[in-house]
Order: sequence, then C-alpha cells, then structure tokens
Amino acid sequence: MMISQKLQKLEPIWQKSVWILWLCLVAVLPITSFPLFAKVLHTSSVAPASGIFVLLLAILWLPVYLLKNGRFPFQLKPALFFFIFALITIALGFLRYIPDYKNASMINAALEGVATLGLGALFYVVTTAMPNSSEKIKQTLKFVNWGGLVLIIWSLAQITISFIYNDFTDGMRAFQHLFSTTVLFDRRATGFASEPSWLAHQLNLVYLMYWMAAAKNKFSAHNFRIWKFTFENLLLAAGFVVLFVTFSRGGLVAFMLVFAFLFLLANIRFAKWVVKKWNARNTVLVGIITGVAMFMLYVGILIGGLFVLSKLDPRMEKVFQFSSTVENPLLKYADNLQFGERVIYWQTGWNIFNDYPVAGVGIGFSGYYFTQYLPDYAWQLPEVHKLTGWTSGLLNIKNLWTRLMAETGIIGFSLFVVFLVVIAFTAKDLSNRKDQLSKTIGWMGIFMLITFILEEFSVDSFALPYYWFTLGLVTAASRWIKPTDLDSHG
Repeated sequence: MMISQKLQKLEPIWQKSVWILWLCLVAVLPITSFPLFAKVLHTSSVAPASGIFVLLLAILWLPVYLLKNGRFPFQLKPALFFFIFALITIALGFLRYIPDYKNASMINAALEGVATLGLGALFYVVTTAMPNSSEKIKQTLKFVNWGGLVLIIWSLAQITISFIYNDFTDGMRAFQHLFSTTVLFDRRATGFASEPSWLAHQLNLVYLMYWMAAAKNKFSAHNFRIWKFTFENLLLAAGFVVLFVTFSRGGLVAFMLVFAFLFLLANIRFAKWVVKKWNARNTVLVGIITGVAMFMLYVGILIGGLFVLSKLDPRMEKVFQFSSTVENPLLKYADNLQFGERVIYWQTGWNIFNDYPVAGVGIGFSGYYFTQYLPDYAWQLPEVHKLTGWTSGLLNIKNLWTRLMAETGIIGFSLFVVFLVVIAFTAKDLSNRKDQLSKTIGWMGIFMLITFILEEFSVDSFALPYYWFTLGLVTAASRWIKPTDLDSHG
C-alpha cells in the first residue's frame, strides 16, 4: 500500500520529466551532427542532438507507457511492417555472397543499419504518443517556433557576415563547432546542420511546412500578434529567406513544388469562379485556357528562378547549356551543374535493384556492391576516384528512393509507400476537420509529403528525425485531437 502511494506521488514528477525531455527533443531538432552524440555513434555525419532525447524517452517513458497499456494509433502498423521487413533484409543479406570492400566489417554495417532504423522508428513512435492532447500538440508547435527562430537568427547571421567580410569570425566558427562536426560554408547558410542542404531539408520537412499551413489556416500556437501578423507569418517570411540562402538546389525545387500545388488549387478555384461569374457553358474550354495560361506562368517563373540562380550560384552557370551531341548527355549536363556524382550514385542504386529486385541486398549493405554496379561514366568523375581509392568508408546512394529499392527491394519500397499513403489519407482527413489545429497539422502533413518526394533525392538516412517527426505529428493529431476540441483562434 505504501509503495503504491509513493508511486502515485512520483507519477506527476515522472510525467513532467518526460514531457520536458520531449520539449528538449523538439527544441534541438535543428542540430543534425551534435559532436557529443557523434562520438557515441562513432560517426561524423548523422548524429542529431534530438537522438539523445529520443533514446532517453525510449528508456524512461516507453516501457512505462507500454506497461500501463498505452495505446498507439493504427497508422503505426504499416510503419512497423516496413521496419520489421527492413530488419529481415539485413538477416537475408548474410545468406548471400557479399563482395568484399576494403575489409569493411559487415557486422558493423549491419549494426549501423539496425541502429539507423531503430532511431527512425523511435522518432516516429515517440512523436505519435507523447503529445497526447490538443494542448500538448500546441505546446509542441510553440517549441517548433522557438527552435525555428533561433535557427533563423543564426543562419541569417552566418550569411550576413559571410557576404560582408567574405569570411567568418573565429568566434562564429568556434560557436558552430559546439553544435556541428562540420565547418561553416562560405556564402551559404548552414544553420546548426552538417551542411546547407541538410538545413534546407529540415526547413522543408518541418518548419516551413508548419508555418505555411498555419498561414493558410490563419492559425497560431501563440496568442500574441505583431500588428496583423502572427508569429508563424513572420517566421515563414524569414524562413524562406534562409532556405534561399542555403543555395540548396534540391531544397529550393522541393519547396517550389508546394507552390506549384497551391497554384494548381488556385487554378481550379479560379476556373470555377470564371464559369460561375460569366455563366460560361463550356467549362472544359475554360479549364484548358486557364491551365495553359498558368502553365506558361509556371514556366516563366521557373526560367526566371534559374536565371537568378545562374548569376548567384557558380554551380548553376551552365544551367542553360545542354548538348545532345556528347556521350551520355544527361550525365554530362548533371556534371556541368556539379551534381553528376549524385546522379551516378542514384543510377548505381538502380543497377543494384535490377539484380536484386525482390528484397534488395539488405539495409546498410549497398556500399559493398558499389564498385561492381557503378556506371562506366562514373570513372570520369574525380569524386568517384577519391571515394573509391582514398577513403575506407562504404559509399552510399544518397537517395532514399533508390536506396529503398536497392536495399529492401520492391517489397520494402512498397511497404514504405503504403505507409506514406496511409499518412496522406490521415492528413487529408485532418485538413477537412472544423478546428484550426487539426486543419493546420493536416495541411502541414500534405505539404511535407509533397516536398518529401524531391527532398529524398538528396538524403538517404533513416536516422534524421525530420520526416519522422512530421509524420508522427500528423498521426498524433488524428489520434489525440477529438472532433469536439474545437479551436477558433489558435
């Protein structure tokens, strides 16, 4: 009896403690390669600071939650099917001959695969269950905003100092080193991330998607306003500036894909308005004319954007120079734009998939097959020679989609896509609800899934938390926000 009473007294303390850990996780999302965590993981790249807190929650919160018969939403099932099959592919990988690559340890590769999958699974599971009420989801969004504000301030400071002085101060470099294992990039914003493209990645999969959804639905997690603008409105404007000065081409294109989607919705509404306003009988003709006009507008915006980038980013100087007379014209064009290596790695993943289409070669094992499946053009690229000749680490595909196909085959790829489709329907359902919080999370999920299509062409890690966080937040909103919990102003 006394033990039971003591446990009851400790319950509020435990609840508050694990909630503080959760808020810490959200606050440090911008940090992708935290030096302390990198030492623990024996890596220099993917070591998110939020991983420390998700592991603490897995130890301190998850067992208690399960013992208390805590429930998880149904969207967790397709995710678990994918994770379980991905782990099975690692076991299957040992049943076939794995080519030797510089005596790299297959056990270490398998353990790394298990660790990255496990970290991704924990991020998703914890996010679906920790913010278990509308108030907790709002508080989570507040910490997304405050973390995003710090991220924006530091990123803008980086780009300002870099452009004014053509260098960074020693103090800035030392400060960055506290949060990242890598260095600052000249004339590009890095934030607290390992590299500018990873800053664009987190902006596109969490921050900008929430701020856009909040602006669309006139929602704010905060009560204060600055004139007519919410905190999220101001963060959206500043966040887009930061995204631009990352000069991440993939990140910018992924973000513009969301704009294209919004333009498409606007086109549909405009065509309906024209038909209704002018009593037009031929709705098909109105739709075609409107579509052609908007398509020309999109092309103009795209060409204009590419022209601006060609003047600002040396990598884009040859964006309008394409020759079909050279050997491998597409690869040559990609090489001229300085992402030929990326295309080569994607093609290598595809080549591996062609020979192992059912279940792939196993998570973490594709690097052993790289030299066998590199296309011939790859050997003309200096980076490929450097990585294959002078580094001891395994090469990676740098594209989640082709990595899924190469390492988990059509089965694993299909399971992952099914999971995303379930989340898409969940987000669509949330966007149709009456309360602004649900609608905002729903649109955040929709926007994120759109950018996710292109973002994952340049990132292939399961351990980065950003897409798991947003997918988990959508799941949490569908599970914990009741239809009666209406929110009129945020």
